[in-house]
Amino acid sequence: MNKHNSSIPKWQDWLSTHQFFKPLEKPLEIYVFIDPTCSICFELESIIKRLKLEYEHYFSLKYVFSKNPEEAYSNSSSPYQNLSSLSFTNRMGIACDENIWIHNPESSSYITPIAIKAAELQGKKAGYRFFKKVQEALFLDQECVTNKNTLLKCARKADIDCEEFLRDVQSDSAIKAFQCDLKISYEMGVTDLPTLVFFNQKMEDEGIKVSGTYPYEIYVQILEEMLGFPPKAQSLPPLEDCIKDFQVIHTQEITFIYQMDEHEVEREMKKLQLKRMVERVLASDRTYWRYAEN
Repeated sequence: MNKHNSSIPKWQDWLSTHQFFKPLEKPLEIYVFIDPTCSICFELESIIKRLKLEYEHYFSLKYVFSKNPEEAYSNSSSPYQNLSSLSFTNRMGIACDENIWIHNPESSSYITPIAIKAAELQGKKAGYRFFKKVQEALFLDQECVTNKNTLLKCARKADIDCEEFLRDVQSDSAIKAFQCDLKISYEMGVTDLPTLVFFNQKMEDEGIKVSGTYPYEIYVQILEEMLGFPPKAQSLPPLEDCIKDFQVIHTQEITFIYQMDEHEVEREMKKLQLKRMVERVLASDRTYWRYAEN
């Protein structure tokens, strides 16, 4: 984990070439580069959740969706025209206005991040809700998230316009938006997923890039280095508010965030279960708790 060289441009230089990003009110910006279908990337969410609860008053998050380079290299029979413009092998970068179209969306793993970008066309919050429902469908319900019906179900659960989503998921706009994410990945030298890149918009220093996952304390140390002072953690919200905010959380995440032992977590969650605020979901040898909306 080192401060990076020219592979990560200075914040002001990079921002000047991407005018569609608005200036930030918070001092830090964290770019989260993930593959939405990657289990290791999904595990990073425990870190993200705790960082948001304790230190979100210092930073804004931007998710950048990509695919692992190994998959891009091996996927020589992709249904996409001009696959090289979608892969990490194109060292010239990716033009956001390049013409890419889909022959058979359901046969490609690229349809999942493109579907997320299609949902984002209805707003960033809508896109984020859809992204979380996609992860929930994949990792909790064991559903195929390259399937049209599954994606449509996620769209309904995310409370977005399904007819508009179906149009957008096959549009040039969604594909170009995904290309832009890949272009950002290339420009910042991201070759492994997940990767976090930290910027301070008020400083001319280069960003700090962290590939893979590390103990939580490492990320807090990075915040301190970027801010120039020790960050002050916010008080954690009541557990029921946390569940409502994140919608789905597993027992180990609660123990990690709230520093409770598993027996205490189980006791508190059973109380919420009796109030019909949560439902228990068993998946991948874990106990998940899903917020039960009225």
